[in-house]
Amino acid sequence: MSTILQQILDRRSVMAFLPEAINDNDIKTIINAAMLAPSAYNEQPWFFFVVNRKNESQFARVLGALAPANQEWAKNAGALIVCAYRKYSSKTGKENPYAMHDLGLATSFLLLQAQALGYVSHAMAGFDAVAMGEVLDIDYNLGLASVVAIGRHGDIEKLSEQNRQRELSMRSRKDFAEVAKIL
Repeated sequence: MSTILQQILDRRSVMAFLPEAINDNDIKTIINAAMLAPSAYNEQPWFFFVVNRKNESQFARVLGALAPANQEWAKNAGALIVCAYRKYSSKTGKENPYAMHDLGLATSFLLLQAQALGYVSHAMAGFDAVAMGEVLDIDYNLGLASVVAIGRHGDIEKLSEQNRQRELSMRSRKDFAEVAKIL
């Protein structure tokens, strides 16, 4: 069997972050990597709202739209990236049925680039979409899919007992036969 990329092997959703802002060049590199993802008809339907913790008021507003359980640990992230997709094709004006798929590909590139730069991350779906839409002044053409916390790995001892146990748990994945069949 071939070797899997080290960034894929090392990537894990963590909850212990150092409360340090991410430098702008690294943010740009991470987003530029996401922009290189493939997309149906080259629509590139993704849009990323990057809220670096150095913008304290906006960071607090985005954090406040997360589910309380996510706020508990995401408050220390270096940046929160709200991942959105354009619902309608720029070419046809019709609904783009592949937009969320394409955003998922771009988000995976984003996560792997962050990992390659020495950051850790945690993608989450636990947020109030209406509140987040108001915080970010989302227009009707954008759908919100997830929020990614990115930063340097922090001290797991500062996590709640439940989150510490989650972070220390073994990474688990389904067996190959449960997710794939080679014909």
